[in-house]
Amino acid sequence: MIIVTIDPQSNYVGMLSIPRDMQVSDLTLGGQAKIDQVFEHGWQGNTTTEKAQRAAGHTMDVIEQNYGIHIDHYAWVGLQGFIKVIDTIGGVDVDASHPIFDDAYPDDTGKNTDKYGYKRLDIAPGPQHFDGLSALQYVRTRHADLGGDFGRTDRQQQVLSQIKVKLNGTDIVTKAPEILKDLDGSLLTDLTVAQLASFAQLAKSVDINKVDRVSFTQNYSSPITTNNLGNFAPNCTLITAKIRQMFGIDPKCIPQAATSENTGTSVAQSQPAIATNTTASVPVTSSFHTGSGYQLACLNAGTATISNKTTFGNLMDLMLLTVSGSFTAMGK
Repeated sequence: MIIVTIDPQSNYVGMLSIPRDMQVSDLTLGGQAKIDQVFEHGWQGNTTTEKAQRAAGHTMDVIEQNYGIHIDHYAWVGLQGFIKVIDTIGGVDVDASHPIFDDAYPDDTGKNTDKYGYKRLDIAPGPQHFDGLSALQYVRTRHADLGGDFGRTDRQQQVLSQIKVKLNGTDIVTKAPEILKDLDGSLLTDLTVAQLASFAQLAKSVDINKVDRVSFTQNYSSPITTNNLGNFAPNCTLITAKIRQMFGIDPKCIPQAATSENTGTSVAQSQPAIATNTTASVPVTSSFHTGSGYQLACLNAGTATISNKTTFGNLMDLMLLTVSGSFTAMGK
């Protein structure tokens, strides 16, 4: 998952990525689990919207319990929805500057998938026409780019620019109903249309070269080797220092030890609370209260009524930001 923090007073923008295998303590439902499983444990209710609201609310609670980060709003994108959108607009054309070999790509999309497994990804250099699944793989892979993080950013810009060209085309109005159908149940957020517009406007003013990007990998975490669950434990010394710098708060960090199993909710336990706008006084605009910031959890949205092309474009921007983890998605 990705947490975005924006402070309009200082123009600071931070994007914190928490790897899906990071182990956390669930003080609401009990036990320990991967951060990805926390969302799954909260996925309860009678409708997709209710399930997503409970899952998002539960995930935000666990983040605050473990790290002290209060999250104001959420956006959730089902990756199959992203794949469908790309397929609906006819795919995208990119020119891969070099080959990409990733032996640790998440095997959580497509056919015969293991949502906690990995697979080898092999992308040849040169001109490519990508369908939805291939485009998703191209923007998500992060382990074997010769250009490092800058190379991944370049790849995202390639795909996002192609998507935007097609979304800005003259026939987008005729495709909008089909695209919205693709996203039905795959794009959920608690942002109102007005908040989404304000967030998009604020995001467009951001210098993407100055975005503070941090991922709790490498030195920030280490594998728990005493079991075979593939969980990672946080390095609390480094994590608390980074959270304090990014969010300006007194951070938390719950140390993690090996567990024999990833535990979670059971049917007998109460359902997590539905996510609500608990900080309505902190709107998604440039008129923040002094010293306050804005945190948006992008959880890898129901969707608002689409009344015009601008609103539709903002919704697509939010989807691309959530999937790619890059403010490039919100560019002009």
